[in-house]
Amino acid sequence: MTTKTDPSPSSRLRDSKRTAILDGAREVFLREGFTGGSVDAVAAKAGVGKQTVYRHFGSKDGLVIGLVRAMCDVPELEADAGTTGDLINALRRELRAFAEGLVRPESMQLYRAIVAEAERMPELGKLFYDAGPKVIRQRLTEILSSRFSEREAREKAEMLVQLTLGEAYFELTLGLAEADTKRLHRQIDKALRVIIGEG
Repeated sequence: MTTKTDPSPSSRLRDSKRTAILDGAREVFLREGFTGGSVDAVAAKAGVGKQTVYRHFGSKDGLVIGLVRAMCDVPELEADAGTTGDLINALRRELRAFAEGLVRPESMQLYRAIVAEAERMPELGKLFYDAGPKVIRQRLTEILSSRFSEREAREKAEMLVQLTLGEAYFELTLGLAEADTKRLHRQIDKALRVIIGEG
């Protein structure tokens, strides 16, 4: 029988260095952009050597991809959709967590940086989509499938995401407005009324 052991000191050191590098990359790249930010600046901010960055991520593009992947994690929420009220509340919790995460200043900076690099590094856009919008659509579909057919659940999930983002997110990406949580919550409730009929 095997027993779980604590990570070795060398493993903990590797993890701590990787975390420091990603923290440094977040600060440098979100301030200067993926093109403008340098590996030297990231290494200096992380307090490690440039070669340490390359050992962990292979290249600057690998570091950018690692940062996008780390920043795109969507928190998993418990959802009990056993009754109509539970269904609406579960959908509301997921949509609020998703929308509030997207409009954080760091997330907006990340999105703009990805758009700026989309032609050169299309995999960044796919990473962002797969770790964000795609995940939330899948979760909403699972919740909705307790009440609707698979096709209906999938369609309603897609419409909910689109209506949740809507005009407010478009204005934010263009710098025409500031994040307004209350506006987002109103938009989500309206989306639920339109798509589910309640909310």
